[in-house]
Amino acid sequence: MRQKFLQPRYGIDAPGVVRGALLSGIAAILAGALVPPFRIVNIDIRFVGPLLIAVGIACLTLFTSMMAYALFGKFRVRDRLLGAVSWRGDEQVLDVGTGRGLLLVGAAKRLTTGHVVGIDIWQTRDLSGNGLAAVTANVAREGVADRVALRTEDARSMSFADASFDVVLSLLCLHNIEDVAERERACGEIARVLKPGGTVVLGDYATLGKQAAALREAGLHVGEQRSLVRVALGPMWMVTANK
Repeated sequence: MRQKFLQPRYGIDAPGVVRGALLSGIAAILAGALVPPFRIVNIDIRFVGPLLIAVGIACLTLFTSMMAYALFGKFRVRDRLLGAVSWRGDEQVLDVGTGRGLLLVGAAKRLTTGHVVGIDIWQTRDLSGNGLAAVTANVAREGVADRVALRTEDARSMSFADASFDVVLSLLCLHNIEDVAERERACGEIARVLKPGGTVVLGDYATLGKQAAALREAGLHVGEQRSLVRVALGPMWMVTANK
């Protein structure tokens, strides 16, 4: 039991959406089952019950899909992203929007003399239990603390010097910056801190195309956008870029 408790935990993405989908699904199905099939004056409402049940099933499908990604899918996505880098083991790596350390830990395990820095502003609406304490615990449990540093920093205004990192990674982070100009600013910062010859690997939803365009505008050579996985919120894509 103690060993299970000490296992690393990487959280549930968009926990508010997941919780809302579960509760809405249950409520809609119960309401649909309780609506009697009768007419009010000249209005036939026999379709209301089945409609509510259908809505409930759709909500529970969304819940199931997002939980499946949180428990299993995100690890396959992580491996796809990290597999896009030709690792030597001595890289200086930046994980933008590290959350609870999914990419951070995966990258650290591929290093020998290299180092990974994870930055985030730790918003719990983006990831359940998101916070410095949670990622610190995961880093310790995974045995990579000697290769990792964590900072509370905004992707739009990083404190790092130009050309600081060989590899910059980010998964499901930049779409949370809703303002397009601010998102482009974050992409510009990613390009700025990347070393010549370095590699950027991004994974995200529909906004990834605009992120890729912003990286290209910042002077990077951007590769073809590739499909990662399809989840209930839409397809997830990845793109690589080089300086």
